Amino acid sequence: MMDWVQILSYLFTNEVRLFLGLYLVARLTDFSLERKALLLTGAGGCLVTILQAVSLPAIGVIAVEILVITAVAWYYQREKINLCLFLAVSYEIGVGLWDYLLQAGLGTLFRSDNFVELKSPESLAGIWLVRLIMLGLAVFLTKQRENSSVPMRLTSVVVMLGLFGAITLSEQTILPLSDDQTGTWVILSMVLLFSVLFYRLSRQRAMELEIAQLKQDQAEILERDYQALSRTYEDNAKLYHDLHNHIEAIYQCLIQGDIQEAVQYCEDLRTPVREISQTVWTGDKAIDYLISSKMALAEQEQIRTKVNIEYPHNTNIRSVDLTTILGNLLDNALDAAKAAPDKVRFLNLTIRRINAMLIIKVENGYGNAPKQESGNLITSKADKASHGWGLKSVQTAADRYDGTITTDYKNGIFGAVVTLSFKPVKTE
Repeated sequence: MMDWVQILSYLFTNEVRLFLGLYLVARLTDFSLERKALLLTGAGGCLVTILQAVSLPAIGVIAVEILVITAVAWYYQREKINLCLFLAVSYEIGVGLWDYLLQAGLGTLFRSDNFVELKSPESLAGIWLVRLIMLGLAVFLTKQRENSSVPMRLTSVVVMLGLFGAITLSEQTILPLSDDQTGTWVILSMVLLFSVLFYRLSRQRAMELEIAQLKQDQAEILERDYQALSRTYEDNAKLYHDLHNHIEAIYQCLIQGDIQEAVQYCEDLRTPVREISQTVWTGDKAIDYLISSKMALAEQEQIRTKVNIEYPHNTNIRSVDLTTILGNLLDNALDAAKAAPDKVRFLNLTIRRINAMLIIKVENGYGNAPKQESGNLITSKADKASHGWGLKSVQTAADRYDGTITTDYKNGIFGAVVTLSFKPVKTE
């Protein structure tokens, strides 16, 4: 049995090990840690310490730690349970490897095998050093949240150094280490290296598939809007083609004194005129056509609309990107407003320039509260494979301008705000 100093030491190091393992899994699978998760992880650390105190074999302790991390992650990412388990196992191998490397390294430095003896006070020195390094790396990664490539680069460096350290220890002659033990850690470090490579390749493949899906979705949106605009201008051409006939019909009604018939005829003509009316919102024809068509669709559904636009000219914001952003936001707003009660049956679009920032805000009423999963909005449509890409398309377009997306909903009103950074472009 351990004395109380060792028990407290192991409790602290186990808690750090589990918390950082869960943080790593959360960071790589995109979910936010809540108080409940932290409490469960803390309880798991106590359980692991108790098992160590009663001399449970090391493999059993590691298995329990893997189960604790995976179980907590499963609560948030059930559809990614295999990935969570893979990350938990890889993490435990990596921590175990570095525990061994620093224990053996200190033993070699001080020429004492006490540093690698299980449950000896000296062995805790290497474990404490590893935990301090892990805490430092966690703080560093927290400050690098905006750069998603940093964690994988850092992990690759750590794994490569671990493999190099394991091979170096297997060749040293100062400390009498077991050949089976050093050979096992060399093999595990190579397995860990291949795990990192496999994860990076699978992640890259997933990103390529998502980008392909986003491009397809964007193309479908542009095609749909193009078809809508084509129909609008076809109606426009028909109206102007028949304009002289309409004027003649109204003229005859007025000559014959049938005022009511003339009024009704004019009212019938107003509907297609309203549908094709074109307002210059931004000066960009494609964007103006898009906004006008969406507002016309809203009015057809008896949705109250308000448009307030102050758009900067001659910027580096591409028309296709702004069309993607506005098209998706307005489509989502229209779908939600259709099901909204009459008192919140509205759609507002605001575009404002603040210094070198373009702020796009879309507000609308809704009947059913938006659905969320792991802190992200998801589609309420049954075909989730074909839908639910709208905000992802918006984010992809916004990323080109260091953009951000924020959403908020309460009291039957949903708001989406997209912020883009732009640069003025000189024209000849």
